[in-house]
Amino acid sequence: MAERTLNNRFMELEDALSSIDAIKRRGTSNDLLFFIFDYSPKEELAVRQETQKLKERNSEIVEMDLYSMMNTIIEEEGYMDDILRMEADYDKDLLLREVFQPLLSVGENGSRLLEMFKQVPDDGEHIILITGVGKVFPVIRSHTILNNLDSVFRRNPVVMMYPGRYEKLNYMTLRLFERLDDTNYYRASKLAERRIEG
Repeated sequence: MAERTLNNRFMELEDALSSIDAIKRRGTSNDLLFFIFDYSPKEELAVRQETQKLKERNSEIVEMDLYSMMNTIIEEEGYMDDILRMEADYDKDLLLREVFQPLLSVGENGSRLLEMFKQVPDDGEHIILITGVGKVFPVIRSHTILNNLDSVFRRNPVVMMYPGRYEKLNYMTLRLFERLDDTNYYRASKLAERRIEG
C-alpha cells in the first residue's frame, strides 16, 4: 500500500469540512459523527498551517486546542507557578499522578475540560475540530476525550486531528506518534485515508 501525500489528503479533508452537510454525509446512520484525521507526527507543523486555513475558510469550524484548554484550567486554578517550580524537583510520573490527573480528569462529573467543550452548543451547526493531541500526552489521552464527548455532542460533528495512526490491528486502534498504542477505539470514522492500494 502506498501513502498519500498530505497535500492530497488535505484537499479531501477540506472538501469534507466545507460545510456541516458535507461532513454529515460522511457519517453512517445511527452512529456518532466522530471522525479522525490521522497524520505522521513529522508533518505536525504543516498540519497546523493547513488546519488554520480550514478554519479561515469555514466559520462553522470551532477549534478546541487541548493544550490551550489544559493551560487555561491550570492558570484559572492558580497552579501554573507551582507546577513550573515542581517540574524541576519532582519526578514526572509523580506530577502526572498527583497534580495533572486530578486537576484535568475527564471521566468524572464536573470535568473542567468537558465543561469547556459544552460551551459550544450542540445544535448541529458547528464542526468541533480537536487539536493539540500530541502536546497534551500523557496528561490528556485522546481516547478518553472521545469516549466522554459522546455525551456532549450528538448533533455536532467532531473531528480529531491525530498525530499517529488510526488503523485496524485486531481492532481499530489509536497509535499515538505511530509508536504508542493509546487504546482500541472503534466509534470514529477515518477521514481522508492515508494509504491507498497500489
